[in-house]
Amino acid sequence: MLPAAPFGPDAAFIPGRRAPVAFAARDIEPWSAKKLNRVAIISMKITVLFPELPFRAGWIFPRTADAIPRAGYVDSLITRPLVEELTSAAPWDTLVTTPVDPVSFRGDVRGRLGVFVRAFRDFASKHRVAIWEGTHRFPISRNQLQGSTWLSNFNKQRGNRRSHARRAWKRVLVILVLAIQDGWCDVDILLDPSFLHLPRRGDKVAWFPGSISRQANLEDPNLHRPEPTSLLEALREIDEAEPWRIQFRGDLSQHPGRQIQRLVSKFFNVQPKTT
Repeated sequence: MLPAAPFGPDAAFIPGRRAPVAFAARDIEPWSAKKLNRVAIISMKITVLFPELPFRAGWIFPRTADAIPRAGYVDSLITRPLVEELTSAAPWDTLVTTPVDPVSFRGDVRGRLGVFVRAFRDFASKHRVAIWEGTHRFPISRNQLQGSTWLSNFNKQRGNRRSHARRAWKRVLVILVLAIQDGWCDVDILLDPSFLHLPRRGDKVAWFPGSISRQANLEDPNLHRPEPTSLLEALREIDEAEPWRIQFRGDLSQHPGRQIQRLVSKFFNVQPKTT
């Protein structure tokens, strides 16, 4: 599945195509130059991209946050009826139903790059619950777990979904590595806003329902902002305040990938080799 020609000259590839290249950090933002400057695409292994993509800290998900918000959160919302109400609304569907036009490649791309794009779309559809939970994982206290078999089972199922999604993501990345080595694209394709990401270890993405209202009232005691009375209400306030939690599907112009000029049309001209 080789392209008629690589997407661009060797100098356009990130990381270096035939040998490691000493990139300046600003030239490959948000990738980690420390990590990618040791890599050549010709010999690149899956370990370059998995278990963690080599972004700089805080690129799409924050790396700094209190372990628990200073204002606290409304832990009384963590009950079986309210969790069931939340899950029945299927809020994760917005991740895969919001139309997103890629900026770096054509939506109808063929060849091995098309295989990767289709594999990613299948992954995102199948594992959208786990992807959404990655940035909406609310705490369930020990007392709540001990007091509710249903919540305990829900918590275990959450963990299982995350594990299954990570294994599936690795399989998708294997396809991508082959596409990169064949010259269809480079690692920059993963910065395209059309792709979704799983949080990395160290990302501060836990969801504390009601913390937005509580923080607002703490900062302005005269505000008297009502606290949410359901997880759905709490979800609406957190996604509005922190749009990265739905990976900017509410307003794609805010996606950090839209600020990277080198992405625009980078892989538009790559075509399959004709026989």
